[in-house]
Amino acid sequence: MDGWWDDVDKEILEALAATGPTDPAYLARALGMSTPAVCSCLAMLSAEGKIRIRSVEATTPRPEALVRAA
Repeated sequence: MDGWWDDVDKEILEALAATGPTDPAYLARALGMSTPAVCSCLAMLSAEGKIRIRSVEATTPRPEALVRAA
């Protein structure tokens, strides 16, 4: 199974090198994987120090309790 994970990691890293910063949904489509699977792989690659996750955005409106005054 390690070989399979290594192959997936390599494919993700190659895709990121080719496209630059992108979103997990794009990577999932490009690699024929599900978005949750790509997110899991990205989290593992980040924990291993192989990638850096620089942006996270909310897809739904933020609750007012979490919005801080600027």
